[in-house]
Amino acid sequence: MTIRRVILFDIDGTILSTSATEESERRRYVDTIRDVVGVEPSVAPWRFAGMVDPQICKILLTELGLSDNEVKTFLPKVLARMGEVYRDMEKTVTLNRGVRELLVILASSTDYVTGILTGNLTAVAEEKLSVTAVRAYFSELFCANGYFDRRSLVEDAVRTCVAKHELNGRGDVVIVGDTPRDVEAANTSKATSVGVASGSYTTSQLSEAGAKYVYPNLEPTNELLEGLGVKR
Repeated sequence: MTIRRVILFDIDGTILSTSATEESERRRYVDTIRDVVGVEPSVAPWRFAGMVDPQICKILLTELGLSDNEVKTFLPKVLARMGEVYRDMEKTVTLNRGVRELLVILASSTDYVTGILTGNLTAVAEEKLSVTAVRAYFSELFCANGYFDRRSLVEDAVRTCVAKHELNGRGDVVIVGDTPRDVEAANTSKATSVGVASGSYTTSQLSEAGAKYVYPNLEPTNELLEGLGVKR
């Protein structure tokens, strides 16, 4: 079996609605850091669009006024606790428009491998995919454990996909995201960048960031499928 393309989707803002999940996202940082450190940080999730969880938590701990040594001590504990906090909290997690229909189409062909490439920690990502009942559609899962910038995460994911699936080149890895950081990281790794304006950024902003293809959402139109390199 020959794999033509690996298509990797971001989670927040891309396959999940940011408007529905914003409060849950804020609370998972606030509740976790309060549990571990005893102080609540001020969190506005839009500030961190396109960043990765370890990076965000480090920023929030620093903004509390902790010393470098205190941040170094507390950060691993915060990251270890976050998955448990998110799993147990009440939350709203909603798929964006067209996502389920698109995943069904991709699953109908063995030409494509579909995966997740997210700034979330693994435990958080798994919970989101489970709650929305889409986990089974993704055979690859690249999460932010151990990463403090998106570019390194994306670079490692692209390199792994090309080698594992014996792709012709990095352009056969398609990275779908909703922020300029997603686009820039994909382009730096020489993957094919697809921007979707289903999060906090417009199609114009994603185009300006350098996305090869830009769409308003993930409704499986002929134009979107063409950009993904998918044949019906």
